[in-house]
Amino acid sequence: MSGLLSLILVSIAISLDGLGVGITYGLRKMRIPFASLLVIAFCSFSVVYTVMLFGSTLTQWLSPEMSKLIGAAVLIIIGLLTLWKIWRGKEEEEKEPEIQEGPIRQIRMFGLIIQILRDPERADADRSGDIRGWEAVMLGMALSLDAFGAGISLSLLGYHPLIVAFCVAFSSAAILAIGIAAGRRVQGLGWAMRLTWLPPLLLISIGLMKCMM
Repeated sequence: MSGLLSLILVSIAISLDGLGVGITYGLRKMRIPFASLLVIAFCSFSVVYTVMLFGSTLTQWLSPEMSKLIGAAVLIIIGLLTLWKIWRGKEEEEKEPEIQEGPIRQIRMFGLIIQILRDPERADADRSGDIRGWEAVMLGMALSLDAFGAGISLSLLGYHPLIVAFCVAFSSAAILAIGIAAGRRVQGLGWAMRLTWLPPLLLISIGLMKCMM
């Protein structure tokens, strides 16, 4: 698998949360203006670029072989942890569905980001039907959470921070917009909402292939 293909697949994998969010907004006829999409893309760019700069400093202390091995291992670990969270989340929904509305207030900002991931409509704080201003920032930060570990992994694998950040920023905004458009046009998209297992499996596969190369 070429480096470019790996980069594209990882960028898509860590941005696929936006597809489910976009479909949710589209089904409810909510809007994300182009300016808000740019804000969300900038959040993804900033997170990935900052994390990769940190990861690049680690490569100065590691051999190229060790850096690639650790980078691949991080992708596999992220995928496994995500699969576990998906399985655990579905199990908790079946046992205690009413708890989903409970407040998470210990750390207000981070708690709101987590709630947005659980229920994307929470990003629309003023119930206007549009995601604007700081609402776009909060949604962008929520969709960037998966990029932390993946950014470090890609830096250890030798990818350039600017190139990766641009790819992730573009894919996050594009996939979110595609999800919104699909949700508006097609009502029978329940199958797409059940594909949450696809991104972690993709990350695990890429990590395993990097280990074998």
